[in-house]
Amino acid sequence: MKVFSVILAIVGSVIGSGFISGKEVAVFFARFGYWSLPCLFFVFFLFWGVFYLILAKSDAIIEKTKNSKLFFLFNLILSIIFSSAMFAGVDNLLSFNSFYLNFLIFIAVMLVCLLILKKGANILNKVNLVFVPIMIILFLLLLSSKSSFTLPLYESEISGWAFFYSIMYVALNTSNGCVMIASLGQGLTNRQKARVGFISALVLMLILMFVNIILLQHPMALSLEMPLLMLFDGYQGLAMKIIIAVGCSTTLFSLIYTSSFLVRGLCNNEFLNFVISIILPSLLSLLGFGFIVTYLYPMASIMGIFVLFDLIFLKNSDKKIKLKPRKGL
Repeated sequence: MKVFSVILAIVGSVIGSGFISGKEVAVFFARFGYWSLPCLFFVFFLFWGVFYLILAKSDAIIEKTKNSKLFFLFNLILSIIFSSAMFAGVDNLLSFNSFYLNFLIFIAVMLVCLLILKKGANILNKVNLVFVPIMIILFLLLLSSKSSFTLPLYESEISGWAFFYSIMYVALNTSNGCVMIASLGQGLTNRQKARVGFISALVLMLILMFVNIILLQHPMALSLEMPLLMLFDGYQGLAMKIIIAVGCSTTLFSLIYTSSFLVRGLCNNEFLNFVISIILPSLLSLLGFGFIVTYLYPMASIMGIFVLFDLIFLKNSDKKIKLKPRKGL
């Protein structure tokens, strides 16, 4: 059961608003046409290897968040950027004509964020166990109604960058969640860690492949803010909105956990933790979902490559500086 909950936590942390709306898949894969298909097999092996390395080095990663200012800062910036995209995604999707309904949704999301802030990994695992499997099943069933089950016809003139963007994508989605994955990996055996890494990577690759093929079959949607959402209307459109909102929320909760974990390594001031982990990304979300995914995500992925490089290859070579916990500002 613990292995299953860790897999769901990892998958849920990746399948956020950018992934499940199709925007990330369009930016990092589908726009490269046919070349995106072999890239996804490459992504599977990258995800598998990086997930296992993070899980295998879980104790060292937790220690590094306390000892390295640069590692701490990069991870915190990544968490804030991705949290802002999740807040923006929820705001875009669940904006109803009723002020009271919008307010209730906002309060509900904030309450769960506060629970994550207070209870940590225990409540996060419970949320993922309920929402992630249901979200994935409904998502795939809904998308299957838009698939012609034929080979995609879309060709691209910019295919040369495809594999580089694949590396950026894996860096993007593993660096921002490495603290959470490492903390969940503590207590697992080596065999369990290998199983978690393999299954998590396989599930993500299969979903990515399906979404990518559908986008290649509908190339006019690639430039839209939420490509998959634009393929549906009526009740199907409403169902897709809810599914994407759940995807935003599960990833948001994982990012809130990561941010709060990092801030607590700096000081024990819970109000500062609340401001940095929740208030700051919610304000940054005012930039808009499309702007954040299109411009801040690629920038964050470059930062993520340095984080992973430092984590995997330079963990013993940097000068470690202890961050001493403080009681206040």
